[in-house]
Amino acid sequence: MINVIKGLLIGLANIIPGVSGGTFALVLGIYTRLIDAVNKLSFNIFNPSKFKSEFKKADGAFLLQLFGGALMAIAGLAWIMDYLLKFHPGPTLAFFAGLIIASVVIPYRMIEKKNFKNIIYIIPGILLVYFIYWFRFAAPGADLSLFTLFISAAVAISAMILPGISGSFILLILGVYQPIITNIKSFLFHPTLDSFRVLTIFGLGCLAGLVFFVRVMQYLLHKQRDKTLSFLVGLVAGSLIVLWPFKAYPNTVLAEKVDIAIITARNIMPTSAGELFYYLIFFTAGIVGARGLKLLEKNKDN
Repeated sequence: MINVIKGLLIGLANIIPGVSGGTFALVLGIYTRLIDAVNKLSFNIFNPSKFKSEFKKADGAFLLQLFGGALMAIAGLAWIMDYLLKFHPGPTLAFFAGLIIASVVIPYRMIEKKNFKNIIYIIPGILLVYFIYWFRFAAPGADLSLFTLFISAAVAISAMILPGISGSFILLILGVYQPIITNIKSFLFHPTLDSFRVLTIFGLGCLAGLVFFVRVMQYLLHKQRDKTLSFLVGLVAGSLIVLWPFKAYPNTVLAEKVDIAIITARNIMPTSAGELFYYLIFFTAGIVGARGLKLLEKNKDN
């Protein structure tokens, strides 16, 4: 039950763009165990004759409890995020931006040698986000290809285990976050074959990311730790272009915002001092929330 509750908290973190499930894993004291368990996963677990030994080797009971709790959180809260991003996108993005600015120090502090040769890799991370933002392949109202869903899931799930890096933020950049949230909501309340197909492909992509891409990241963090962390810092910092809360949304009635993806709306400046102050309240709340999480992490370390 304790592991399920920890999974609930990690799932809650991963459903919010800008919050890292890896950070929650650190706070809860299970980060190392989670990394070790994920790295021991292999396709041999699908072999009936090897299932028992592979399941035990990969700490399968722990992973099932943890991911079971995470799935419950995602299923229970997906509709809330869907509502907020459709009908209150500005304040929601401002809150997420505050979370990111406050949490970017986490991977930065993990860089041991903060010299020019390492810190310079922050720039490619920022540029990658900008490149994806300007040349994104997901448009509002368009059907995402199964290949796009699979690759996006594989990349995003790998970010889940990295402190300070949000998997849902990756989905947000790729234009996949809102469609996935909508399909989860649809499948829970009005199941359709399309929503089942989308979520199945997405789930397979997550599995592939855990089995393959996570190993690549672990290799990079072991061989080129500081350079890799610098790149990840750039990735997080670059996300602020996506989470800029002031955007030019199409002139639609409230009920028609269902098909509007925040990733495609054009960034603009605040239209009034009142709007700026209103969004600053949510931005500050995001910073306070992230700092509170950091204090919990310190208490856990102590």
